[in-house]
Amino acid sequence: MICKKCGAPITTDTEFCRQCGTATREDAMPRSGGTNSLVGWSKHWKDPEIMAAVKKKNATAVGFAWALALVFPIGFLIAGLLIKTMPLAGGIIIGIVLGIVMFGLNMFYIKTRKNQIWEGVITEKYEINKHADDDSDDDDDVEYVLAVQKTNGQKYKMIYNNRREMYDYFKIGDRIRYHSGLSTYEKYDKSRDHIIYCNVCSAENPISNDRCDRCNSPLFK
Repeated sequence: MICKKCGAPITTDTEFCRQCGTATREDAMPRSGGTNSLVGWSKHWKDPEIMAAVKKKNATAVGFAWALALVFPIGFLIAGLLIKTMPLAGGIIIGIVLGIVMFGLNMFYIKTRKNQIWEGVITEKYEINKHADDDSDDDDDVEYVLAVQKTNGQKYKMIYNNRREMYDYFKIGDRIRYHSGLSTYEKYDKSRDHIIYCNVCSAENPISNDRCDRCNSPLFK
């Protein structure tokens, strides 16, 4: 069998094409299901508690952008006062310009990601040892990478530095959904899992839980 959209080879039990992310069977299409359904996309992303958590995270990100914007003017002001070779006025101007640029970039990043939702299929998993080519004795500096094919055709990489739990949680062929402002990715089929990660605080929970043990937010089931 081949995928009708991209022509990639698929098997009879394949739900989503690993090349383009297209659903290959009618029963693989997202369905709402019940509140505790373990197959399908959860509706909890619309829950007022989740929306409030996302709003709080966005507010924190804006606050960080303001703080970062103030760091440069203050830093260059101090440098102008302490370093004789740097003119005070020139240092202040440079700091203000850099602060405005950094604030603009951060606000653009926040705005473009706000309310963003996308879906995809994990097509590849691999590890990168950052010290593989040097003489360092540190063997713990590892990047765990999950390659994703979005349904719009774009490619994306989920990278976890020295954190293997999410790398092990997701398998090749898993359908995932990203919700802007949340900490983890939702898995479409959770029916074979014994754990579930909170999308708000990333805490690991037993799959039997309906709410997170750490932050008490609704779990995406």
